[in-house]
Amino acid sequence: MQVATIFKLFVGSFSWTSFTWLYASGKGCGFSSFPLFGLEMYKKRFFFDFSTTFIGVGMICPPMVNITLLAGGITSWGFLFPFLETKSGQWYHTSSPTSLVGSNGYKVFITVTLIVVDGIYNFIILLITAFIDFRQKQQETDSVVGNYLRKHPSLNYDDRRRIEVFLENRIPFSIPAVAYVVCAIICAIIIPRMFYQITFFNVLTIYIIIPVLALTNTYATGLTDWNVAYTYAKFTIFIVSAWVAKPGAIVASLVACGLVVSALHVSSQATQDVKTGYMTLTSQRALVIMQILGIIIGSILTPCIFRAFQNTAKAHIPIGAPDSEYPCPYAGVYRAIAVVGTGGAKELPDHCLMFCFAAACFAIAVNTLSIVSQRNGWKIMNYIPNVTVFALPFFIGSSGPIDMCIGTIVMFIWTKINSQSAALLSSAVAAG
Repeated sequence: MQVATIFKLFVGSFSWTSFTWLYASGKGCGFSSFPLFGLEMYKKRFFFDFSTTFIGVGMICPPMVNITLLAGGITSWGFLFPFLETKSGQWYHTSSPTSLVGSNGYKVFITVTLIVVDGIYNFIILLITAFIDFRQKQQETDSVVGNYLRKHPSLNYDDRRRIEVFLENRIPFSIPAVAYVVCAIICAIIIPRMFYQITFFNVLTIYIIIPVLALTNTYATGLTDWNVAYTYAKFTIFIVSAWVAKPGAIVASLVACGLVVSALHVSSQATQDVKTGYMTLTSQRALVIMQILGIIIGSILTPCIFRAFQNTAKAHIPIGAPDSEYPCPYAGVYRAIAVVGTGGAKELPDHCLMFCFAAACFAIAVNTLSIVSQRNGWKIMNYIPNVTVFALPFFIGSSGPIDMCIGTIVMFIWTKINSQSAALLSSAVAAG
């Protein structure tokens, strides 16, 4: 039934997407930009894009995640950003939608502050919890699997079997830890030889910070299926270019951006695969070995593919140029961020750091309230928003959260009509 449902919904979703494609002549046209709430709301990114993908994701995600996403979109694009737009000419003096010295500076840095502070807070809590848990396990004679199952006696057979396979095939922590340290040292030695603008100390510092960023990005990807690695990349470019602050700072910051993006993409993708492995009773070790093999193959194939594009480009118009057959428009955006970063925080629009400080305080307060309510068993703990989820729509708008909330409504109605059918087939419908 589940397999048949996936294929039925796949055909339906594919047909609908093909139909909407026929009525779109370009960006911002057709059903994918349908101004359901009016043109003024459309300008503030409140519209329905008929995305079956995000409706499906919304059916899988917990209702509180979807509601939090929508709340973040309303707070940012409904109130905060319109207020900042009224300060054009007073707090900033450019109308460019991509410049960090304009309104985009507030969007990027407030969003990144919320996500990073939430990530660091959770990272510290994770370390404390892991240390306490490790001390407790040293005093226990029962196995990890037996101890977990004993604490959760109400689990059904499928979940118990998945947990047994998942925990019994764990990779010892020492292996990835040692591998990461070795990889960091190798890169810290080799990369400065390839790009003299960045130093051994710069690369090593980035590798010390990457685990925190990877944890927060992977956490957000696991909750919402959105990978915001490029938001961290922009933040990294600005910080590193301001840190180096000398000739070569632009190249150094773009190299740092490449390191962060590649690390964050690998970590979030690997975790998604491990989650799929948990559902399909696949060994973690087998998944990680295949990940490593895929990275090795990709490291060989990707430069070859790049060289193929390079060789087929016109001699007088290099790859990446605006007039090239293969333009890279974001390259100019990222370089512009690096140029702004060389001037440091003083290049940011007025009061940007004040807004970032307020965002950091908000993240700490919400996380503290969440932990205290969980410890005391308060009912409010089920309604406290996740800060990272709340921050994502600040950068991407509200069209996705609207679709995901529709998925929540579909699940609510379906469960009311037939809860057994919803439990059995909802994941298959969402996947299709």
